[in-house]
Amino acid sequence: MFQINKWLYPGIRIKRWFFLFILSVIVLIAGFTGVLGDFFKNVRIEKINIDKFFYRLQRLRAMDYTLILLAIGGIMLAWRRASFAVLTFIAPNKEREFLNTAYQNAKLLRGPKIVAIGGGTGMPNVLRGMKELTGNLSAVVTVSDDGGSSGRLRKDYQILPPGDIRNCLVALADEETLLGRLFQYRFSKGKELKGHNFGNIFITALSHVVGDFPTAVNESSKVLAIRGQVLPVSLENIQLRAKLKDGRTIKGESNIPKAQGRIDRVYIVPEKCSPYGPAVEAMKNADAIVIGPGSLYTSIIPNLLVPGIKEALLNTKSVKIYICNIMTQSGETDEYTVSEHLRAIFKHTGQRVVDYVIANNKMPKDDVLKRYEKEKAYPVRIDKDAIAGLGVTLVQGKLFSDGPYIRHSPQQLARMIMKIIIV
Repeated sequence: MFQINKWLYPGIRIKRWFFLFILSVIVLIAGFTGVLGDFFKNVRIEKINIDKFFYRLQRLRAMDYTLILLAIGGIMLAWRRASFAVLTFIAPNKEREFLNTAYQNAKLLRGPKIVAIGGGTGMPNVLRGMKELTGNLSAVVTVSDDGGSSGRLRKDYQILPPGDIRNCLVALADEETLLGRLFQYRFSKGKELKGHNFGNIFITALSHVVGDFPTAVNESSKVLAIRGQVLPVSLENIQLRAKLKDGRTIKGESNIPKAQGRIDRVYIVPEKCSPYGPAVEAMKNADAIVIGPGSLYTSIIPNLLVPGIKEALLNTKSVKIYICNIMTQSGETDEYTVSEHLRAIFKHTGQRVVDYVIANNKMPKDDVLKRYEKEKAYPVRIDKDAIAGLGVTLVQGKLFSDGPYIRHSPQQLARMIMKIIIV
């Protein structure tokens, strides 16, 4: 039980400001006595004249003015210094930093409500950019990953794959902090630990300690002090399968790109799984829903196949934006144009669930392109007429920053998304 008297202990340096506050209130009352006493003298309550009140106010004695001004100044000083005294006690030498952070967070909480849907390594770039403009962010993340560290933990501990969720948590946190870097640390030695991320292991262990996966994600969010929330699209054990145009059926998300076939359709098992309630609720209340970027068939579309997610997407009045990949992906989107990315989404949802598409219209440097050609990855071509024929508005620009790798620029994405929302 909170005990107020503990704040009066020696050394906390709050007593003086507490007494100054009380004294200032008393002086303020005394100062207004000149107003109220003169106003109500010989005046019946039912016949109060407002004009007479302001006339009396103008005739206040100089002492009344002085007392009122001193009292207001004392209250402000007491409140400010008491606040700093508390901050000094709680977080020594970080008073200014605390106040700046509080102001920034209050400003971000007035930003638009954005829901990002996807997974993989593309979606965190959207979150990194948008977290600087709004604190009302929700990441709805795919849970069909069965490869790498996530796949091993999913199989061994019967939990949802933590990898994509971990990436989103770190993206919404301050990556410069030690905890952010720790969550992304990958073990390079040891038979059992090699290949695992510390963050994956942390979330897995925490889910067993607290009893369920969503609580573990929420507690991890507190540890990293993220802006926004990260939500799995479903809490069920979803497996992804693909039917190729050559008739083959591929089981497992990680195996689909390896098959090197042209994909006809992907589907999830079980097909009638339940969506995660908070994810659906976030979509209903969003000002904008951003889909992608990320692997089209293994990170984007699986979310839209979960019953309830497509319906929430269709029924919301929010603007819906698809961020197209800059490069094609071997085994998934070979030779795909922007419109073919959109058609694949519409084919699996049965509806036009996108209002705008953001696409890259600048070419990376030749030496970088040659490196990607070795992986059979090429720039995605913009086909304006086909996009317009689908009823989708094209927004284009340079989406990447120059460097050895072609990655979406968080800042550029954030600017383009906000431009769409504001318009």
